[in-house]
Amino acid sequence: MDRGVTVISSRIERWQLRPGDHIFAWCSSHAKAFPHHGIYESHAKVIHFNAPLAQSSSFTGVFTRAVVAAAVATAKTAATAIAGPLAGAATAAVVMGRAAEAASYAFCRECREAMRGGGVVWCCLDCFLEGDNLSLFAYSVPAWFYAASSNIGVIANRALQTCVEAAADPPEQVLSRANRLLDCNGFGIYDPVLNNCFDFAFYCKTCRRCDTPARQLPPARDRTTCMIM
Repeated sequence: MDRGVTVISSRIERWQLRPGDHIFAWCSSHAKAFPHHGIYESHAKVIHFNAPLAQSSSFTGVFTRAVVAAAVATAKTAATAIAGPLAGAATAAVVMGRAAEAASYAFCRECREAMRGGGVVWCCLDCFLEGDNLSLFAYSVPAWFYAASSNIGVIANRALQTCVEAAADPPEQVLSRANRLLDCNGFGIYDPVLNNCFDFAFYCKTCRRCDTPARQLPPARDRTTCMIM
C-alpha cells in the first residue's frame, strides 16, 4: 500500500509526508483513546478541525483522568498478583508518571494562539502530533484491505479511522479546499460525533461527507459554513 501502510500499521515517517496528506495521531492528551485528524501542508502547517482549545482541554482532562485511574488500578492489581505489593505500587507509579508526562505537552506559543478559538485551525506538525506517532490515512484501498483493517485489535470497525475505499482528489485540490475552509472557518459547528476532525479531513480529500451509520444525521452548521457539496 501507499508508503508502506499495512492492515496492521498506518505509521509513516516524517520524510515520507507529502503536501495534501490526510494524517492522524493517537494523541497522548486524548489518552490514546481516539485519533486526531488533519491535512498536512508542511512541517510548519497542518490544517485541522477542533473544539475551542479550552473546551477541548477541559473535556480531555476529565476523560484522561478517568482512563488513567482505570489503567493505574489495572496495572497495580496485575503486578501485585504476580510479584507482590511492592511491585504493584512501583508499577502504579510508573503508569501515573507516564500519563502525567503525556498530558503535559506544551504547544508552542504561535500554535496555541492559532488553535485557541477552535473551528478550522492550523498548527505546526509537532503540535499536531503532541509528541506521538505519525499515521497516514489511506484512500483507494481494496475491499479486502478495508475488511482486514476493520477486524484488527479490540476496536471494532477501526478501518473507518485508518483507511477507506473511496478515492481522494489531487493534492492541489485538497490543499485549496482546506485553506479555503481555514480562511473562512467554514466547516460549521464542531460536534465530536457528527462533525469532527475526521469529517473535515475526509471532506478536504474527497469533497463529500463520509457515509457511516454514525453520520446519517446532518451535522449542525452555522452561518460561516462554506462547504461545497
